[in-house]
Amino acid sequence: MIITEEEFLRAEVDDMNLTMQNVEFVNLAISVANYCNKFNPDNVIDYGCGTGVYSEVMRQHGFDVMALDVFKSHRDYCKKEYPQLKVIARPKVADLMLFIEVAEHMTDEEIVKAVDFIEPRLILFSSTPHTTEYDLEWGHINIKQEDEWIKFWNTLGYKVLEKPQTPTGWTIMIEKI
Repeated sequence: MIITEEEFLRAEVDDMNLTMQNVEFVNLAISVANYCNKFNPDNVIDYGCGTGVYSEVMRQHGFDVMALDVFKSHRDYCKKEYPQLKVIARPKVADLMLFIEVAEHMTDEEIVKAVDFIEPRLILFSSTPHTTEYDLEWGHINIKQEDEWIKFWNTLGYKVLEKPQTPTGWTIMIEKI
């Protein structure tokens, strides 16, 4: 990744406005919370939480949620912005894993390791299927089409439960077989 973690955070906050002040983004997170509510998860881990909007909205909607990001700058931002949110630096076991726009930044091996540790019953998964000229700069190292991701998840013992279309048109809800 060419961009630093601090530059990544600044781009998310200042350029993309992935914050609680962005009503459209918050509404998207609310749609995710409403969708996940029907699965009644014991707890949730937002893996690669970024600016923490999904995590905070899930918390506000009564979920027992943990926000996890590998970048310290993102964890610090979340702790400052959402003092009631559980922000963690290492994975923990969770019933539902939000895995939204993170897989493109990880190798298959890193994904397997995370899933093996977290042991989620359900994963709300979304990863961009599009390549761009900025992929290297943004750390996009693992871009697959939906059918490739489904095959990957099948090898890990997961099957597609639904295609909810939230938060993106390429989202799938997968369940441990």
